[in-house]
Amino acid sequence: MSLFDLSGPETIETVPFPTREDGLAPYLRRRQPVLLSGIREALPFTREWNYDYFRNALKSIRIQRKSADGIFHYLGFERIPITDFDDVMETTHDGYALEPLRGRGVSEDLPSSIAVNLPAFVPESGFRVSNLYIGPGQNKSLLHYDETHSLLMMLEGRKRFILFSPDQSDCMYAYSPFSLRALLENRVVDSRVDCQHPDFAQHPKLRKAQGITGWLEEGQALFIPAGTWHFIEAEGRNVSVNYFWLQNRVSDWMQQPLLNFWIKRRAIDVLDQLRKVKHKLSAA
Repeated sequence: MSLFDLSGPETIETVPFPTREDGLAPYLRRRQPVLLSGIREALPFTREWNYDYFRNALKSIRIQRKSADGIFHYLGFERIPITDFDDVMETTHDGYALEPLRGRGVSEDLPSSIAVNLPAFVPESGFRVSNLYIGPGQNKSLLHYDETHSLLMMLEGRKRFILFSPDQSDCMYAYSPFSLRALLENRVVDSRVDCQHPDFAQHPKLRKAQGITGWLEEGQALFIPAGTWHFIEAEGRNVSVNYFWLQNRVSDWMQQPLLNFWIKRRAIDVLDQLRKVKHKLSAA
């Protein structure tokens, strides 16, 4: 049994990609996931984007290696030549690329020809980062949520997803905000659940969860509201680009799992300050 077997009766809606500033307003207000079709028509700069395009445009790329459990944990990265990554894609499959294209963490080596425009409904004031993801297939994430809204655009390949609404957070077994080890490992938004082999004896509330499952196909985008738990697994070679942006209401921050996130971030800030003090004392 896998996490996908926890699919409930609810299905996800598919609508045309919004081109107006208030195009996502109903889904933002209800914190409702939705599939958007026609990304290449709505965002013409993506029309040529696929693996061959980025392989020819980039000189290097930032990747993470697969952990012993087969999951990419987003905890450590290395930058390698694009030719080496091509070998990863074709032979070893031991790597998953995550390259910021706009916003936080963009490399100085990123070619100016790769220009990312924001969709009309993503506010510049709340925008955080747009990332490029490239994987050889069968790459999967942890079950987690994001404190920001997310729009994941599929440019090549397909990915299977399952989503759990924020009001099911009690069934998701997040790391405790009082776990020092989890804080030191930056387990801020992750679940303790093994998505491939859920242990219902260890996590009995998980049986009550009902998710929304579906496939994100090439040319589609998946809107994932802030605080929505999600697990995503790619089928074959895949290329996607996402947007993260902050547009939460105060009432959203007062509910789980975002309240949990806020507490953890404050705790990590305190730990960072203690590290700095320790470093200064050691230097003295």
